[in-house]
Amino acid sequence: MSLRQVDKSEYSRFVDSAKRCTANRVYPMSIAEGYQKGDIYIDEKEGAVMFWHYCGFVYFSGSPSADLLEEVYQEFLKKKQERRFIIITDDEEIKDFFSSKSDVIIDKRFEYVYDVQNSRADSTAETTSELSIERISGNNIERIHGRIIPSFSWESNEAFLDKGLGYVAVDGDRVAAVAFSSAVSSGEIDIGVETDPDYQRRGLSAKLSLKMCEEIIAMGKKPVWVHAVANVASGKTAERAGFLKTKDNYVIRCS
Repeated sequence: MSLRQVDKSEYSRFVDSAKRCTANRVYPMSIAEGYQKGDIYIDEKEGAVMFWHYCGFVYFSGSPSADLLEEVYQEFLKKKQERRFIIITDDEEIKDFFSSKSDVIIDKRFEYVYDVQNSRADSTAETTSELSIERISGNNIERIHGRIIPSFSWESNEAFLDKGLGYVAVDGDRVAAVAFSSAVSSGEIDIGVETDPDYQRRGLSAKLSLKMCEEIIAMGKKPVWVHAVANVASGKTAERAGFLKTKDNYVIRCS
């Protein structure tokens, strides 16, 4: 196999490679900078680098050849893995290569940047009389349930509480909604959200996301947002919180 798995002691050498990723850069950066768990592979001959985030998202830096992409397809994409293997890219050549595979599905994701002037949410407004806003802590993290929650992209609650941040809307002992750092780097934080179906259409995700944005900006970082094209609700939340769509990325996975 031409790809060599990089030892974690070498990860800091790949920060510049992560910076050259043009789709969802915060995810490969989070690995190279040591914020979140993930794997790095390098093709010594070509110089192409592959970042595989804990959540299952995969990114390429450099220009992987057809031979290298075939290796990725055979050894990673089509094989059963312990965690997901989903390629995120804006590279047309990578997309075209995998388009020829009958068992590969290609979708799209939207990527956003934050513009505080565009926000239509108010983080200081009362949510409802029975709900309160709390920072995610050891006291409430075990009560967060759903799919896009801290465990989606952090290997443990301890790791999230150490290097991540987030907020929950709480109704008694029940977490109604959550906004959290799905990916963290020295310059950006990607926001993930989830709202309990019983509490939807109350603007909770937008309210919590705006609160996240305010804190992220205060830290000197940029809030970012991405979502699958089919997730219309996430797009509406992003726009209400003040995000502006900037580009499309391809999502490549095996059926």
